[in-house]
Amino acid sequence: MIKLELSKIRLDGGTQPRKSIIEEAVKNYTEVLLDGVKMPPVTVFFDGKDYWLADGFHRYHAHKAAGFKEIECDQKTGTKRDAFIFSLGANATHGMPRTNEEKRDTVIMALNDVEICGMKDREIAKICNVSTMTVWRIRKELDLQKAPKPPKPPKGGKPQTPKPPPAPPPKTEPEYDSKEDMLKEMAVEHQELAQENTKLKDQLAIKQLPATKEAKAEVEATIGSLRKEVSDLEALLRSVTSSRNDYQQKNADLLKQVTYWKRRAEKAEKA
Repeated sequence: MIKLELSKIRLDGGTQPRKSIIEEAVKNYTEVLLDGVKMPPVTVFFDGKDYWLADGFHRYHAHKAAGFKEIECDQKTGTKRDAFIFSLGANATHGMPRTNEEKRDTVIMALNDVEICGMKDREIAKICNVSTMTVWRIRKELDLQKAPKPPKPPKGGKPQTPKPPPAPPPKTEPEYDSKEDMLKEMAVEHQELAQENTKLKDQLAIKQLPATKEAKAEVEATIGSLRKEVSDLEALLRSVTSSRNDYQQKNADLLKQVTYWKRRAEKAEKA
């Protein structure tokens, strides 16, 4: 763990998989910092010259907004490329949770990468911290979108049927390393489907409201804002809980050391 000046950390390496910074989250994080709460360190990759931010963009901007000159970092050795690959799986279990849309965007980024796209679905899933089923479903969807369309028939002639290139038999389901992995990823998939189900229920309820389009749009915006606020508060709670647990662990370790040296001192006095 090290402390780095904010000015030394580079954010321009394409290592931010989110489409944009959420200003409301930065504002909330800033208030937490000004209240004296210590947030988890950001993750940077050092290539011998530059520090590339791979995880913690909202925390970085919050520290800057709060007037801090430095930020705690978990430094890893690696290139900008390593930072990019690491960033694909960031915020899976901490920080601001990714929406299903952001998870999808991350998987698409991975599948569009020349090196990563050739990996197996389960390997890409580990990189992006999503389920194998999610990668398999998105890959299948992208393959259908990229399927070549039949050529238009020439004028005055018969349409020519192109010979399709030989292709491997399609997979009917994603592959798993073990039954435990399958159950774990099914749980992740269930959570994602539950989020989608909640979103669809909101849309259905709004659609059935006896109100004008303008009123329905306002209700939809309000519900979206409230759900986003709840998500931000949950992220803050996880961050504060993580800081508290870290503090309690350090405090417990310190007490053990004090007890140890106290016993040593008592033995020395008796001797």
